[in-house]
Amino acid sequence: MPRDLLECVVVITGGSSGIGRAAARAFAREGSRLVLAARALEPLRLVAEECGRHGAEALVVPTDVRDEEAVRALAERAVARFGRLDVWVNCAGVIAYGRFGDVPPEIFRAVVETNFFGQVHGARACLPRFREQRSGVLINMSSVWGRVTTPDVSAYVASKFAVRAFSECLHHELRDVPGVDVATMLPQAVDTPIFGNAANCSGRAIRPVPPLIDPAEVAEGIVMCARSPKREVTYRRTGRMLELLHSLAPSLYGRLLPAAFEAGNYAPRAAPRSPGSVLEPAPGDHEVHGGWSRRRRELWTALADAAGAGARALSGRRRRRGLPERPGI
Repeated sequence: MPRDLLECVVVITGGSSGIGRAAARAFAREGSRLVLAARALEPLRLVAEECGRHGAEALVVPTDVRDEEAVRALAERAVARFGRLDVWVNCAGVIAYGRFGDVPPEIFRAVVETNFFGQVHGARACLPRFREQRSGVLINMSSVWGRVTTPDVSAYVASKFAVRAFSECLHHELRDVPGVDVATMLPQAVDTPIFGNAANCSGRAIRPVPPLIDPAEVAEGIVMCARSPKREVTYRRTGRMLELLHSLAPSLYGRLLPAAFEAGNYAPRAAPRSPGSVLEPAPGDHEVHGGWSRRRRELWTALADAAGAGARALSGRRRRRGLPERPGI
């Protein structure tokens, strides 16, 4: 039976921007009671005000999800304020770009600790209460990059693979508690500030590879999973196609996609190296959208560069096999 989200207590980590902020708005429209967590206080207050305009009560709890004690305290604050937990949404996430050897160890570790251990800490905080209540939904944020691989974002990809596997293990372990569910979201690239706030260890300008999803679409999927949980949800067609290619034709994927991703991930201009907001919250964009959908020329260039790199890789493969090149390649 679908869960009524009216007055459900929903904890959202990473609630100050991107998908987390969009999810806060979506739950507020459902009449849920919200507990919003992120490292920076002021952006959280703005989100709480947005939720209040929808008539939803929102508690703000600044939290670094890398700190297990802080996440446990977040859960305790939620229960102390509202008396229970119903939905826990693990949205906090960061990303670093650059070859593995160029990414400093502390940045690599911080990406994994935020994206993976942050969600582990969330699970440890909420699942005992869900078991006690015999109800609750844990929603973890993985990525299409939790199923497919690519160069230059190894910490992010590894963390998202770990999240997906961890979620599936929890799903199996909770089969004896029918009212407790674990759902995993696997979106393709989403137009959020994560790219602008990324650690850049490459020396090149970063850009997402289109097509991009609107964060509100993923937020609506999160609300749908809170109401009627699904084990995994992949967004959208491009993400599903990549998953199929990686699974069914791994050799072809390995020949075509790494070059395409690398060409698409970087604009042809230099950029300063920076830790972004990976190690500490940095002054920057805390909006829902990253603004990329408005920069259509750059996105079309990224897509063209990726397609061209993939075509060149395919052409090289045919030459190595002694096959004639196809027209237009």
